[in-house]
Amino acid sequence: MVPQVQVWMPAILALFVSLIVVVLTACINTRMLSAQIETVNSRIEALRAEMKQGFAELELRLTRQIVELDRRIERLEEQRGLIRTP
Repeated sequence: MVPQVQVWMPAILALFVSLIVVVLTACINTRMLSAQIETVNSRIEALRAEMKQGFAELELRLTRQIVELDRRIERLEEQRGLIRTP
């Protein structure tokens, strides 16, 4: 082997090994970050579903209260002999 190549060989090998380590580390970090993002996304979806359920329950309660108020108003109108105009 040419003496100049023998001098540069350890440096070139060290460079390639460093490059391999950097690439592997980047891959591992990317996978870990992707897993964390998936965890956060699933938590967000769960919170959205919980919020939708809460809104549906609130809508149901409000609808029941409005219907009850409507019935009470009709009874008061009947008691006082009032006529409701649509």
